[in-house]
Amino acid sequence: MNESTLSAISPSDAIENQLPLTQSLTRYLNARCSEHTLRQLSLEVEDQTQQLKTHIVFNQENSLASNSQQSYPIVYQRKRIGALNLLTKSSLPSPTQSELTQLSSQIGILVTRNAIQALSSRYLGKKASLQGYSDQILNLEKTIERIAAKLCPVYIQAESGSEVVDVACSIHFSSYAKHHPFYEIDCASCNEEDFAKKLSHVNTAMNQGCIFFSHIDALSLTQQKYLLEQLTTQSKNSASYTSKIDLQRIRIISASESDIQSLVDQARFLPSLWQKLNFFSLQIPPLRDRPDDIHTLVEQLSEIYQLSPQQQLTEQAKSVLKNYRWPNNIAELEKVLLRTFTLAQENDISEQTLVNIYPELAKTTAFTQNPQHCVEYLLVGDMAPFNKYHPSLQKALSYILDHWQRDISLKELAANAYVSSSHLSYLFKRALQRSFKQILAEFRIRKACQLIEQNPNLRITDLCMEVGFGDLSHFEKIFRRYTQMSPREYKKRQQP
Repeated sequence: MNESTLSAISPSDAIENQLPLTQSLTRYLNARCSEHTLRQLSLEVEDQTQQLKTHIVFNQENSLASNSQQSYPIVYQRKRIGALNLLTKSSLPSPTQSELTQLSSQIGILVTRNAIQALSSRYLGKKASLQGYSDQILNLEKTIERIAAKLCPVYIQAESGSEVVDVACSIHFSSYAKHHPFYEIDCASCNEEDFAKKLSHVNTAMNQGCIFFSHIDALSLTQQKYLLEQLTTQSKNSASYTSKIDLQRIRIISASESDIQSLVDQARFLPSLWQKLNFFSLQIPPLRDRPDDIHTLVEQLSEIYQLSPQQQLTEQAKSVLKNYRWPNNIAELEKVLLRTFTLAQENDISEQTLVNIYPELAKTTAFTQNPQHCVEYLLVGDMAPFNKYHPSLQKALSYILDHWQRDISLKELAANAYVSSSHLSYLFKRALQRSFKQILAEFRIRKACQLIEQNPNLRITDLCMEVGFGDLSHFEKIFRRYTQMSPREYKKRQQP
C-alpha cells in the first residue's frame, strides 16, 4: 500500500484538492476539536478506495515527534484500520483519554463511510452513505457497524424523505458481502404480478447479497403471503430446496414510514412475515432533530449536484434552513438547494432570496412559535398549522377532532395513526410539549365553555356527558384546573 502525508493545519485551510477521505476527516476534526487540540494530533488511516495509507498532520512538529506520541487505535468491526496519535510533549492542555478514545471510534466510522461511498458508486452508479456529524447520526452508524457483521434481516423505520437507501447501503457495503449484488424492490410501485416477477428474477440471478424492500407497508396481504413463502433458511445443498430466498446467504432489509407493529395489530400485516423481517430494527432520526447536520448536508449536496462554488448562503439564510422543520427531510432539502442555486441570480444568497424561491420556509404561525396554542386551532378545525409535523401526529390530532366525545385510549389513537403507543406519546411531548390526554382534556373543557356560552341554562350533568366526561366530580376538577372556577361559577358569569 502506498503512503501519502498531508497537512491540514487549521480550519481555514483549503481542502478542495485533497482526496475524499482526507476532506471528510479534516472537516470532521475541524468541527469537533479546538485548534490547540488539533495541533497535538496526527492521524494515519488506510484509504482502501485509493489503496493508500494516508497520514494527516495538523502541526508540522508532530511529524518530527514520533518518539513522544501516544497512539489510539482506529478500529472498525474489530479490524485495525489506523491510529490517532497524540503529541505528549506539549505545553498545550491535552484532551482526555476518553475524548481521544471516542474520537478514534468516530474516525473509524468516517473511514468506512468513505469506503461505502466508493463501493456504492462502483456497483450502483451513485454515492450512498449517511452524512453529518451529529450524535444521532454517529450513534446510528455505530449500531450499523455491529449489525452489518451479522447476516440477519433488518427493518428500518423513517419519516418520508429520510435516508433509508443510505442506511441500507451502509449496512450492505460494510458487510462481508459488500462485493455481492444489492437489489432494491420498491413495494409501493409493484402490483402483484410485477412483485412476483421481481422476486423470481432475484431468485434466479442472486446467490448471495442483499435485497432491500422499500415501502414494505405498501404490500397487499396477497403479496405478503407470497413473500413469506419465498423466505427460507434451507441450504441449496438440501434435496428439498426450491427456488426461494435463502436467508443464510441473502440479507433482507425492509423499510417503511408506517409503524408495522400497528399494522399487525390491525390485521393489515402478517405477524409471521413481520417476525421474519424484524430481527434488527433501526430508526432514522428526522432532520429537524439534528439541525447541526444542515451545514454539512448543504456542502455534500452541493458537491454531488455540482452546484456553483461561487454561490454561498448567507448566515441568515443558513439560520432559516436550521429553523425549518423539514416534514420531508433530506429529500426536501435537496429540492430547496437545487431550486435555490439554480434560480438565484446573486452569489451571496440572502434569507429573502431563499424565502422568495421556496415560500414554505417562511410559513411560521403563532402555533409554530408557541405549541401551547394548538387547542385553539383544533377548536376551529384548522389543521394547516400542523402540516409541518410528523404525519402520524397529524393523523392522531385529526382522530381526536372527530372522536373527542368518546373515551379514547392511547392504544386506539396510536393504531389509527399507524405508530406504536410509545412513539406517539413521544411525538406529542416532542412537538406539542404535552401528552395527548392533556390536549384532549383541554379541548373538552374549551368545548364545555363554548356550550355554556351558547346555552347558560344547560344542566351541568348534561354538559358533563356532552363533552365526553363520564364522571361529574372528575369533570368539575378538570374544569377548575383549566378555568380557575367551577362549571356553576362559569355559568353564572354568562347569565344576564
